Amino acid sequence: MSARKPSFVVDAMLGNVARKLRLLGYDSKYDSSIEDPVLIRLADGQKRIIVTKDENLVKNAEKMGITTVLIRGDDEIEQIVQIATKLGLSNFIIDTNSSRCVNCNGKIEAIDKIRIMNKVPPRIYERQEKFWSCRDCKKIYWEGTHLIKIQEFVQMLNQRLR
Repeated sequence: MSARKPSFVVDAMLGNVARKLRLLGYDSKYDSSIEDPVLIRLADGQKRIIVTKDENLVKNAEKMGITTVLIRGDDEIEQIVQIATKLGLSNFIIDTNSSRCVNCNGKIEAIDKIRIMNKVPPRIYERQEKFWSCRDCKKIYWEGTHLIKIQEFVQMLNQRLR
């Protein structure tokens, strides 16, 4: 039996970390205006790991037995490395079968090209064959140039974890 992937609740000051975790396939709740007591209740009730830069939040959460990752610094790769190191995560990949919506954390699923004909720019529709859609917010994804940057990020991340 494989271990369940950890799920997270990410503090308001770490939106980019939440988006990266989602791309990597981790269920990551994030709200830019979430307050500490709500964040602690959410983490406790849903067995989520708190990711934060706030030392007081860490102290309060740990008193309740909630796992936390205290992030130091502003380098995005280093921030994900800190999470991976604390939780024993490695070998990150971008996989459309497990990635989550960067906007809302919803699950992403493949969608037939014909269904999104008028929902993406015509030149994108002509050039791309594969599309994905968020089940919740309906955001549409495709393999654009941003994917190259994301793959480079993951490659650098994995190199730092070796």
